[in-house]
Amino acid sequence: MRAYLAVILALGFLSGCAMVDLSQSVINRSMNLVGLGPNEVGSIGIMALSGSSFHASVVEVAFAYGDAAMAVVVSSDVSLWFKERDGFCRNYANQLDVIRVELPAGYSALLAELPEGHQNAQAIFVFAEALGKADLTEFKAPWVIVSEADVVVQEAPPGAESSQRTLVASVGVQKLC
Repeated sequence: MRAYLAVILALGFLSGCAMVDLSQSVINRSMNLVGLGPNEVGSIGIMALSGSSFHASVVEVAFAYGDAAMAVVVSSDVSLWFKERDGFCRNYANQLDVIRVELPAGYSALLAELPEGHQNAQAIFVFAEALGKADLTEFKAPWVIVSEADVVVQEAPPGAESSQRTLVASVGVQKLC
């Protein structure tokens, strides 16, 4: 009799957990429909600082929408990302958006037209070729500052209190996947 009662209690507990997970999923989908997704990124600014480098800075922004794509984006270092990005795009085509920007030193761009549904991305990372990567998920209007030695993310462009004016950049931006 005790074993039967233990089985009934265990099944009740498991079905209760499943109901909590299901209700959380419904709440998340409802929030996404009204624009309250897992992130609040509305635009992304990128600035390539002047230096002795004569080549353009290559920056890719990855939007991961599923757990598998998020694991790949979070765990990849810069060299792996640029070496395997095409394969990531093929394998996670429904869970990954990647945009690429190439900026000459001393130029900047503000990406106001992000991929459709970007607010549903669970993780947003920027990869600067041969320099590093940074997490943009917790920002609203991040600015990625690329120098010769590092990648830094700020809430506003250098010298400004906040990011207020939107300068739309559509030339030179490629959607890779």
